Amino acid sequence: MLRLHANEHPQGPPAGVAEALHALVPDVHRYPVGEGALQAAIAELHDVPLNRVLVGAGSAEIIGLAWRAFTGPERPAFFHEPEFDFYPMLGVQCGTPTVTRPWPPGEDLADHLRQAQVGLVALSNPHNPTGSWQPRQAVADLAGRLPDGTVVLNDEAYHDYADDADAGPSLKTLSELPNLLTTRTFSKIHGLAGLRVGYGIGHARLIGALRSLQTPFTVSSAACSAALASLADPASLKERRIRNRENREALAGELARRGFEVTPSQANFLYVRPPDGPADWAAVLLDRGVRVHPVGAALRVTVGTAAETAALVAAVDAILIGSRTQHLGEP
Repeated sequence: MLRLHANEHPQGPPAGVAEALHALVPDVHRYPVGEGALQAAIAELHDVPLNRVLVGAGSAEIIGLAWRAFTGPERPAFFHEPEFDFYPMLGVQCGTPTVTRPWPPGEDLADHLRQAQVGLVALSNPHNPTGSWQPRQAVADLAGRLPDGTVVLNDEAYHDYADDADAGPSLKTLSELPNLLTTRTFSKIHGLAGLRVGYGIGHARLIGALRSLQTPFTVSSAACSAALASLADPASLKERRIRNRENREALAGELARRGFEVTPSQANFLYVRPPDGPADWAAVLLDRGVRVHPVGAALRVTVGTAAETAALVAAVDAILIGSRTQHLGEP
């Protein structure tokens, strides 16, 4: 099965990760102790105090804690549609209402959020599932126009793939805002999705509220060691960003030539609308061994290797040929 549905990075982790994991084997009977070292490394990387950093079992844990901390029966969460599937799931799990609007954000968004008395504003940036990118300054400006009790969640899971990712305010500057929380993950460009490790950076008040809800030992020793090893290899991450951009452009070109409407992306996936053909492209592709993520009438397709792109394109060509043949055979 070709996995192009979960936005996993197609390469394994950086070379140093295997060595770091192997060194842990003699001590796996002990409870995790590496979280402090990882927290310190992240704080140093972003030049922020330790009390502005929280490490979690993927950024998903941090986002889940934010839902619990900052939403309630009379404090809805907001996100754009189409949305990251996890956001509405959290609304159901936490029993809190949600407010939505179509992507992209409108100029009157802050007024709308104030009127709805929203407790948490979830912004994935680059946006999942479209791959569109908002300048960080726009996120900071939105937070500045909202009351301190309305927290803006700046979900940067795909930040490392964006061409201008570091333009605008730094995470240090964003963390000084009293109502802005940024989350990052090691699941994407670092290639550590199976180990579940991520982090949040924000004002000490926000991080303290999240920390008070977190259970002990959510991040394993293996996850901490692997994340530290990956952070120690920035050259590998730079190479991965370049390769992803090349493969993303190649995939976009191949699909566009076959009639797909392709949304420009700054992530490791494409949001595409298929041409005329089968009613359910995701199901037909799955029958051919290619799994993509359906988003209504559109598809979210992970950027894979050159070989994976070739396999996807071959499946698409076979489907299009079959569809045309069936159409010509109709009376």
